Amino acid sequence: MLSRPEDMIAWGLLILPLIVIAWSAVWFASVEAERNRYERYKRFHAIMEQLARSDGATADKMAAAYELRNYREYKDIISKIFIDGRVRHDSGDALQKQLKETLDHIGH
Repeated sequence: MLSRPEDMIAWGLLILPLIVIAWSAVWFASVEAERNRYERYKRFHAIMEQLARSDGATADKMAAAYELRNYREYKDIISKIFIDGRVRHDSGDALQKQLKETLDHIGH
């Protein structure tokens, strides 16, 4: 089947575009997944800002708190910010601790 150089070239010309198409599909999926992750983070951040506003309506804050249930990937930070259904009051200490944990996590 691939005994002659012409056959090998023909198969190469058939396979090469398929490899390029497959690589392009993987690259596109990767970029799209990163974009979706970033958009999800921005929505999470907007919800947290809504909860942090002191002038916001209680109903808006309740809706934002309810929406946090859809962000399980942020459960660690959510549980550190809210203790027993309340926002932490020792925010300076909590922030320092979180920054230290972040540095430890990234291997500083």
